[in-house]
Amino acid sequence: MKQLILTLFVIFAGTLGLAIAAGQDLNAQAIEPQVTTVVKTDVAGVEGKEWNVITVELMPGAVDTRHFHPGVELVYVLEGAGFLEVDGKPPVALNPETVAALHPKHSHVLKNTSRTQTLKVLVVLLLDKGQQRLMLAKEGTPPKAAEKNNSTHTGLVF
Repeated sequence: MKQLILTLFVIFAGTLGLAIAAGQDLNAQAIEPQVTTVVKTDVAGVEGKEWNVITVELMPGAVDTRHFHPGVELVYVLEGAGFLEVDGKPPVALNPETVAALHPKHSHVLKNTSRTQTLKVLVVLLLDKGQQRLMLAKEGTPPKAAEKNNSTHTGLVF
C-alpha cells in the first residue's frame, strides 16, 4: 500500500513539475465558453455581407481557446473582468463597457481573471455571407504586421 501511495505521489509531483516547466496556468479552467447567437442577418444594402452578433460567457478563471475571425470584430464587455490578448500586442484589461476592435485574422484569446464573476462580452462580427465565424489558431501563430492605429482609445483597437 505504501508503494502505491508513493508511486501516485511521484506521478502527481512529476505532472505538476512538467506543467510548471511548460508555463501552464494551473488555475485556468479548461471550460468551454458559452456562446449564444443574438442575431445573424444580412447587411442592408451590401451584397454578400452579414452581421453576426453573439454573446460569449467565460466562467470564473476560464480561458478561451486561441482563435481568430475572418472578418472585423468588435468586443464590448457587458460584465466581469479579464484580459484580451492579441498576438503581438500588449494585453488589454477588460472591464464593463470596455470596447475593443480587431482586424480580420488577428489571433486572440479572452481570459476571465475573476475567481467569482462570469466574464460576459457582446461580439459583433462583419463577415462574408456564409463564412465560418470562428477559426482556431495554432499556439505561437506569428502576429500580423503592425498596422497603424488611428484610435483615440490607445490600446483598444488592433
